[in-house]
Amino acid sequence: MFDSDPKASQILDSFPLLTGVYLDPTGGAVTASRPAAVLHQSSAGKIREIDNLVIEDIYPKNELDARYAELGWPFPAQLPSRPWGVHPTVYGDSSRFDTGTWASRRFMVQRATINISLNDIRPVEPLVEAFETALCHATYDLQFRALQEVVTIWGEMIPLNAVAGAFIAVTGILSHGTALPHHATTPAATLYGAQYNLTEILDRHLGTTGSFDRRLGSRVQGGSSEALLSEGCDAWRRSVVGHPENWSIVKVYRAVLITDILSAQLRDRVMKIFTGSIISRSPSVGTPHGSGFDGSANGLLTIQKIKIWFSESKIQDIAVEYHGGAKAGPYSFGIENPQSQSDVLVLAPGEYVTDIFAWHHHDGWIMGIQFVKNTLELSPIYGIGDRDSSSNNPPVLSSGDSKALLGISGAYTSDSLSRIQAVWRSDVIMRRQRHVQTLFTGNTKGRVYNDLQYLADPANARIVQITGRAEGAVASLRTTYVSVSGGSLVRSETPSHGWDVGPLQTMILEEGEYIIGVCGSHNNLWMHQLQFITNIRTHPPFGTENGYVKFNFSAPKTIDGRDMVLHYMVGTSGGCLHSAMFVWAELPL
Repeated sequence: MFDSDPKASQILDSFPLLTGVYLDPTGGAVTASRPAAVLHQSSAGKIREIDNLVIEDIYPKNELDARYAELGWPFPAQLPSRPWGVHPTVYGDSSRFDTGTWASRRFMVQRATINISLNDIRPVEPLVEAFETALCHATYDLQFRALQEVVTIWGEMIPLNAVAGAFIAVTGILSHGTALPHHATTPAATLYGAQYNLTEILDRHLGTTGSFDRRLGSRVQGGSSEALLSEGCDAWRRSVVGHPENWSIVKVYRAVLITDILSAQLRDRVMKIFTGSIISRSPSVGTPHGSGFDGSANGLLTIQKIKIWFSESKIQDIAVEYHGGAKAGPYSFGIENPQSQSDVLVLAPGEYVTDIFAWHHHDGWIMGIQFVKNTLELSPIYGIGDRDSSSNNPPVLSSGDSKALLGISGAYTSDSLSRIQAVWRSDVIMRRQRHVQTLFTGNTKGRVYNDLQYLADPANARIVQITGRAEGAVASLRTTYVSVSGGSLVRSETPSHGWDVGPLQTMILEEGEYIIGVCGSHNNLWMHQLQFITNIRTHPPFGTENGYVKFNFSAPKTIDGRDMVLHYMVGTSGGCLHSAMFVWAELPL
């Protein structure tokens, strides 16, 4: 209960102080319709009435930060990480590369300060029941989605240190200069009446007429908008004073996750669902030389772009930038040599990295890296590219299995990355991918090839033909894939991997025929023989049986026991076929 402070009691009776806020990336902070918590004790100074008029100018780095600043909230990167992520349908175009300076001017009528702690509040019973009901679903997926719905309805965060009252604000990209014009201590005479719109009224009051080249918004929050439009800013201010029912949160200094107000037992159960299965990691690639870095340190943020510094023989550094401005890296070389050779992989809204190929050197550095998007686009192979290489280990495919890349962990030295590890998030809903496994044989000398880029749609692609040439060893190999893409059947053929010498041999697969095994031999330098076994027959081999290293691969099973078939190949070639990594996948979807 409250102590006998009639002003505090009036504020709490009229103003929904402990209401959750949903942080919409496109619209900013959206207040829920009902309080999520109540105060169970109070003390002097926790809620204090004030009477301040404050003008502030804020210069955000990007549009998303600008939307939060306009509402008086900290930038997203300054808020606690939300383990449930953001529902995929609300990702906005926060990757917009606008040139110019973002700015927001806010005029606040501050009427009360709130400085409370978690010890001062408890959740309302309907909120507790909503979380408990969500946890009663039978499967993890249903529990996860139900919990996401709870935080969407009740809000994600609750302000604990904030100011209440009302505000007006204008936000946008400045038309000239890098700062808003100086504002007078006393605002200009107000405009009002039917002949003026809201933007004109606010610009006059805030001294920002003509300041914006692109305007994000003109906002009134709290008080009576009708009084502002019909009678002017003075009337709007009078509608705030003494009327807590017209107040809003105008400035937030600290907020907590809505799950933080739950009992420890219930909070742990909820967070186990949100974090226990959301973040996963692929096995590390490389050696742990130097210092380490954590790709999940920024929480569940969405990658906007990845910058890679590289030479012809190694990956020298990497930096990941997220929507909202948070960054991870660079770690050493990119800091000291920012203008060195580099490239940027940009992810548009709705684009995610789903797979990473990596090559690492025997002596302990990452030689090459290639990213795959959910749009089926492949990046270049940074580092070794398609140049002749040697002394590298077999390629490694880190697959997200329908998850999105959250970040990249690893280790670095002064001039290279020595280890990388893909960190994945499962809260982003994407089109299902085929589960994959890999088996490698041969020598990594030669130029790298990757057939994945020739699959119009990997989800349903299948091998229909393999053409090769052999003259003692396997001189070259060319694979033809068929996919259904855009409602049409797409047939695509890879270039010849190797040299076109020796007699031509073609292997054709029937409808419903899949490769389920590969055998052959090599001499630790080039492939002497390759033979493919399908679910229907064993095809004649390519090459001769002269290699002293024999191999015999059968298609593995998925983790739940389903059959897999040969999906595509990655490897190296030069004057002949040097190596092949066989990528196996479940049957076409």
